[in-house]
Amino acid sequence: MKNNFKFGLKIVSQDWYWKYNLSYDSAIEKLESMGVDFIIARNSYIPPQNTAVQTTIPKELEYKLVEYDDKEFRKKIKNAGIEYFGIVTFGFDEKAMRKHQNMPVDQNGEKSEKIDWYIGTCPTCDEYNEERYMLVENAMSNLVLDGFFVGFMRYPGFWETWLPGTDGEHWNEYCFCQRCIEKFEQYSGIKVPNAGELLSGQWIRKNIRDQWTQFKCEVIHNIVKNFKNAIKKYNPDAKLMLNTIPFESSSYENYGKSIFGQDPKMLSDVVDVFEVMGYHQMLGQPYQWIKEAGEYIKRLTGKTVVCTVQGKPFYAEGILKSDKRSNTLSHKEFKDSLYSLLDSEVDGAVVFTWSDFLRAEYEENDKDLVNIVTEFNKSHH
Repeated sequence: MKNNFKFGLKIVSQDWYWKYNLSYDSAIEKLESMGVDFIIARNSYIPPQNTAVQTTIPKELEYKLVEYDDKEFRKKIKNAGIEYFGIVTFGFDEKAMRKHQNMPVDQNGEKSEKIDWYIGTCPTCDEYNEERYMLVENAMSNLVLDGFFVGFMRYPGFWETWLPGTDGEHWNEYCFCQRCIEKFEQYSGIKVPNAGELLSGQWIRKNIRDQWTQFKCEVIHNIVKNFKNAIKKYNPDAKLMLNTIPFESSSYENYGKSIFGQDPKMLSDVVDVFEVMGYHQMLGQPYQWIKEAGEYIKRLTGKTVVCTVQGKPFYAEGILKSDKRSNTLSHKEFKDSLYSLLDSEVDGAVVFTWSDFLRAEYEENDKDLVNIVTEFNKSHH
């Protein structure tokens, strides 16, 4: 068993406070009893954006957060010896995206549409990016966190719908807006034709795909570097954790780089911790695949790698339901997913999300998830 294996929890909502009425001390006591080493948590200095998980508070309950004090919670978490990574979400701020004309364009010249909860962001808009950096600086200057988790830090694409058999060449690739093309021309010295049978995006994919992929990966790398510089202004020891596409090469070829612009090897000089999204049920994969995805990133980067494990199934109903993904995720499968990581090269596990545990415990009178995690952490500490 690994003695240095770290266990984290994603706390994407402050519902522990406003919904389940936990005090700071009782919340931290729960985290300690489960064996939590670090949290990836949102704070009030950065406005929440709803994704697959509801993170915002209903308006009629907002009064419950009036007394909430981020600084007090941060102080108590620090005293408990639990590392605290803040959360910034790169995309999803539709108001800011429209203000900055930051809606991505695919290879066919079509603007991106919102799919269910998902909408991505073109990453070449400097003004939009600066606003993200300032949000992080504001949180760091007030809370002096141990690090920051940068979420959705990639080129747009609803990768969680990339089920087995997906043809990457028919996937909508972004972004081919005029700003992106002009920046690419400056970067590469290659002139992209703007006339002829092929649209610019189609021409790029057909003729200079490798150079375009390199450009995209450098764009993402530079933004991550800027986030890291922002957090280190306030805590020189702060670590940057990257929300990482789990595309290992045997199942997903090179699409983590070419479609989403994440090159783990390139990013390894600015990322301290790669958080690999091992959402096996969403992707229609067996739980054993989580280990494979994490080890792939570990071998490429040599950096700290933690794999996120789902606590409940997603996309089991509605427009994202598919016969290629299971609509259930049993407690046994959750347990097996966690324990599989102990026999791997990865450095830790993260559970997504604490809200699922709290709902099970307080609304369904089911403490199995909590008990599984507690016993898991006792087994390797």
